Amino acid sequence: MTALAVAAGRAVETTRPDALAADPFAAALVAGARSNLDLPTVWPADPTAAPALQQPLLLASTYIGLRTRFIDDFLQSEPQDLQTVILGAGLDTRVYRLKWPPGSRVLELDHANVLEFKAAVMEGLSAKPACHLITVPTDLAQPWENALLTAGYDRQQPTTWIIEGLLPYLSADAQLATLQEVAALSPSGSRAVIERAVPLPATEEVEAKLREFSAQTGLPMSELLARANPPDPVRLLEAAGWECREHPIPELCARYGRAISLTTPDGLASDGSHDRSRGGFVTAWLPRRA
Repeated sequence: MTALAVAAGRAVETTRPDALAADPFAAALVAGARSNLDLPTVWPADPTAAPALQQPLLLASTYIGLRTRFIDDFLQSEPQDLQTVILGAGLDTRVYRLKWPPGSRVLELDHANVLEFKAAVMEGLSAKPACHLITVPTDLAQPWENALLTAGYDRQQPTTWIIEGLLPYLSADAQLATLQEVAALSPSGSRAVIERAVPLPATEEVEAKLREFSAQTGLPMSELLARANPPDPVRLLEAAGWECREHPIPELCARYGRAISLTTPDGLASDGSHDRSRGGFVTAWLPRRA
């Protein structure tokens, strides 16, 4: 359901006149699921007049567009590695919609049913990956190293890691294990883009907000999100020899001229996006050995 909601967010972003990213497959993925959820796939002329149940999802789409563009830009910046691993790939379609260097291969890890559904929809659209795609069905809440290695991951090949929209669904221990695995599996020259998990304490205030969002949207976020004080990716990776840079949400809003809002003019953050507690992103590089 969460993968479907994110796909709907990319479909909405694609229809905006000021779209930051275009995913021509997102709406078909949403339609193919035949979900009972009332997921918007088009940016309305007046988002504030949209049904109340859709407004939280339209608001979320403004962030999804920002996130998608940032990670797309990172992927297509130099150096472009020939091996990419997407942890929690969901219904992401980057292997179909982006340009990849010749010889590129992408390993997508997620639950088998998510990967199989996406493959079936894309086949129905006659869409072909623009690189060599390897799907790795696994539960990322459990150890996943063996599944990745069995699928053909090359530990000697510099790798780009994408961790997008995954960490908030994992316990603090599972988040730590995931980041440690990335560090342990990466040869020199690797890089990563990581969406931070926001600290989510088990307080009544947090529980009430999650219950409200779940009731509004039909997405059971109160059941899905882990209550965790997440490990710091920067501290962990720098200790392993990586060079890191933090990207708070305000930086992205300023870079792309996008407000996370249904009403505020683009370029102006309006809903707490200047607050570092909202998470943000980390980009990291493991220097090549001389």
